[in-house]
Amino acid sequence: MRKELLAGLAAVGIGCSQTSSNSLISKVANPQYKYLGIVIDGPLDYAQRTVQALQLIYSYDPANWVIIRNNVTAIRLNPPSKAHVDTGVLDTDANMETPSSYQSIYWVAGELVHDAWHREYYRKGEKYYGWEGEKKCMERQNEFFQKIGYQQLDIELMLQTRYWEIEPRTW
Repeated sequence: MRKELLAGLAAVGIGCSQTSSNSLISKVANPQYKYLGIVIDGPLDYAQRTVQALQLIYSYDPANWVIIRNNVTAIRLNPPSKAHVDTGVLDTDANMETPSSYQSIYWVAGELVHDAWHREYYRKGEKYYGWEGEKKCMERQNEFFQKIGYQQLDIELMLQTRYWEIEPRTW
């Protein structure tokens, strides 16, 4: 499986000009790609970073990989960032508006984990939005960050900002 994942990343790196039934990523529309059943909608460099983030989750955190696969149908460059819990589509801004400290591939992977948990909680009928929902998703994000050795979020400080209520959203 790991060999197939590397082959999929290589396909993204060469622009997916040649796809086969063995390829895990294929170009399905301009500018859409498909990676392990997840549509990635955006330019090639965005698709490459998204695949790298997905592979990081797959490699270091099998439990959260299952959450991603069960809850994410598409990841698209469509600011502002938002999880569409009814469809499994994650809109992102590719961190274009965020400080450089939040632009690493580790941060991107953590955001995907966070947003996938919003949908998981929605599908389970649990609180998935507001203070409680954000707290639960940040806790899951921190669990992932711990597994990859990345700096933990200060959840209490972030909750105090009530960032999910800020309009217009720029993340």
